[in-house]
Amino acid sequence: MSGSNDETLQSYGGRVRDYIEGTAQTVSGEAKDWIDAALSGLPTTARILELGSAFGRDAAYIASRGFEVDCTDAVAGFVTELQARGLNARRFNVLTDELGGRYDLIFANAVLLHFERDEFGFILKKLIRSIKAGGRLAFSLKKGRGEAWSSEKIGAPRFFCYWERQTLEPLLADAGFAAWTIDEARTSRAHAEWLFVRALAP
Repeated sequence: MSGSNDETLQSYGGRVRDYIEGTAQTVSGEAKDWIDAALSGLPTTARILELGSAFGRDAAYIASRGFEVDCTDAVAGFVTELQARGLNARRFNVLTDELGGRYDLIFANAVLLHFERDEFGFILKKLIRSIKAGGRLAFSLKKGRGEAWSSEKIGAPRFFCYWERQTLEPLLADAGFAAWTIDEARTSRAHAEWLFVRALAP
């Protein structure tokens, strides 16, 4: 695990309640449209894994659409919160742990933006090996250039890596994805510009 990711996880671990209280509690707008598109055409029996489920907002929305979601988070406090809300959850670190199965959809909203660029490429290659043929990976990133540390929102430092379409697409191709859609959206979040990605495994 990189030092930046370890410090980011420690910050989350110490500020679980701050994160929950400072985050929108419902799915709406561009993010909702993106999640709906990621689920479109999947049978309700589809196997879905969420990375970085936090307090379960997105998982609850996906479940409301008739799907079952396997929730995960690398922060123990979030796993406790998820389980208290009745969600199926386990502790999982995408850098160091094995996924243990193959999925129709792997979903990660505002999670992969916390990894350095070489880690991000490693994760894409790791995830595609656990996606069924024709399955999907859906993830969101902050749009921009460079990297930065920020203590906004939770009052503790978190690492962010920013992405542009032209820097992201070669990594998706290198990981082996057959096709992808990248929607650029301006949202009401603190960081307004986002990339909403849906990538298809061969």
